[in-house]
Amino acid sequence: MKAPVSFTIVGSLIGLLGICVVFAAVGQRRDAGEGGAGRVATVAHGLPVSHPVHQGMEEFGRELTKLSDGRFKVRIYPSEQLGTETEYLEKLQQGSIDIAKVSAAPVGNFVPLFKIFSLPYLFRDHVHYWKVLDGPVGRDLLDALGQTSRGAPSGLVGLGYYDAGSRSFYSTRLITSPADLAGMKIRVQQDPVAEATVRAMGASAVTMSFGELYTSLQQGGVDGAENNPPSFHSSRHFEVCRHYVLDEHSSIPDVLIAGARFWESLTEEEKGWVREAAIRSSHFQRKLWAAETERSLAELAAAGVSITAADKSKFRKASQSVTEQYATGAPSEMVRRIEATR
Repeated sequence: MKAPVSFTIVGSLIGLLGICVVFAAVGQRRDAGEGGAGRVATVAHGLPVSHPVHQGMEEFGRELTKLSDGRFKVRIYPSEQLGTETEYLEKLQQGSIDIAKVSAAPVGNFVPLFKIFSLPYLFRDHVHYWKVLDGPVGRDLLDALGQTSRGAPSGLVGLGYYDAGSRSFYSTRLITSPADLAGMKIRVQQDPVAEATVRAMGASAVTMSFGELYTSLQQGGVDGAENNPPSFHSSRHFEVCRHYVLDEHSSIPDVLIAGARFWESLTEEEKGWVREAAIRSSHFQRKLWAAETERSLAELAAAGVSITAADKSKFRKASQSVTEQYATGAPSEMVRRIEATR
């Protein structure tokens, strides 16, 4: 009995040693450039290198190097090499990484105001979406990242937004209105607002991991799901779900966030470089995302998927009770400002 225990302990120690080596390497690269001069910022995200987010991060690095005249470089760790998005937020607070791309959804667990992005039909369309995020409301939301709901420092600094598209319903049956969702089982993310939105339209909300979804769709465990066009296409869920209704009920942006410890180590000039690089990379990334969305929709249509442009007013009316339930207190004022943006 003693040998297996010993092997377990040795295996655990080897695993911990491996993690330490990775973060030691990260620390070394943060303090010195590839040639031993300048400064390297560690940047993390959970997507593959082919994704528009990674390409946006590469543009961030190029712009930061250019703005700093070579004094700053970035080292990007894609594909969850340094953990999950929730872990990124924790590591930003601890100072073990400098900058990360995180969906606004998990940010809401650290700064509750960000939960408003889960509200259905928060944005009228994509033009409105970027007018909000590029304007005073978007800037105030980034500033709000610096504090928790109790006013304590959060350890986070908002830099900018990346496009993550809009989520729409796809299913094995045609959906043209909320009434068509009645009685259907729809997979959603583990988010109370997303679950409430689906229930408000008469469907049952089912939470499961994304990796299990294809099989569940095949076997009839669920009748459909919701996601943006690139994800619907790349997941190959269209092989089972032949109907896609572009109702765009949820538009949750990605957020580029710095750790407060990293931020406070910068001079005002360096902070200016980082902010400007973030803004430039945001404009670069959103163009890539738009092209990827257009390409995905074209390939879905070519594969025989029926794509329907929804009458959003019907879907918005059906889910109004969800907004009334969750947009209370401080979020209600932010929602009012978003709706008033023209």
